[in-house]
Amino acid sequence: MMQHVKPVDISSAYRVFNLGGTVFVQSSVGDDLDIMPASWVCPLDYSKMSAVVDSTHYTRKLIEKSGYMVLSTPGLGLQQEVMYLGTVSKNDNPGKIEDSGIQFFRMPDCEFPLIEGCAAWAVVKIIAEPHNQKTYDLFVGNIVAAWADDRVFSNNHWHLEKGPESLRSLHYCSGGHFYAIGKAVDVDGY
Repeated sequence: MMQHVKPVDISSAYRVFNLGGTVFVQSSVGDDLDIMPASWVCPLDYSKMSAVVDSTHYTRKLIEKSGYMVLSTPGLGLQQEVMYLGTVSKNDNPGKIEDSGIQFFRMPDCEFPLIEGCAAWAVVKIIAEPHNQKTYDLFVGNIVAAWADDRVFSNNHWHLEKGPESLRSLHYCSGGHFYAIGKAVDVDGY
C-alpha cells in the first residue's frame, strides 16, 4: 500500500477533496481516536478545508480537544466500513474503531494514523472560529500535509478510471445507497 502513497503539494491538495464524495473525518487525542463519514466536507480555497461536524458526534469532541482533523477519501472498497462508521457512535460503543475492521498505516513525520484503502489523505489544523463551530457546526482549517495514491492521483490530477475500482470515490445518497464515480470525459481544447 505505502509504495503508492505519494505527497501532494499543499497548493494542489484541495483537488483531492474536490470530487464531492463521502469523506472520512478523523481525529484523536492520545489513543482516543474516532472516525465518521461525512458528505459536507469541501475545499474552502486552495489551502483550506471545511467540514460540518454535529455537536453530538464523538469525533467533534476530539477535533475540539486536539485542534486537528484528518480527512480521507474512501473508495468503493470501503463501502461496508463507511456505513458501519456512519451508523455506530463511539458515544455508545467505545470499541467502534476496532469493530469496524478499519486498518491503518503510518507515514513518516505524521503523528496521525492514516486509513488504508483510501485514495487521499490530508491533515488539517483547525482555525478557531467559535461562532461558526457552535452556530453552524462548521469547522475550517489549513491543510498542513497531504498524500494521495498515485494509481488514481498524480501530477495534481485525478485519473480514477485508470486505477483499481476499489479506490473510486463514493457519493452517498441515502439509506445505504451510494454511487461510485464512473467514466472520465475529456473536453477537447482544455
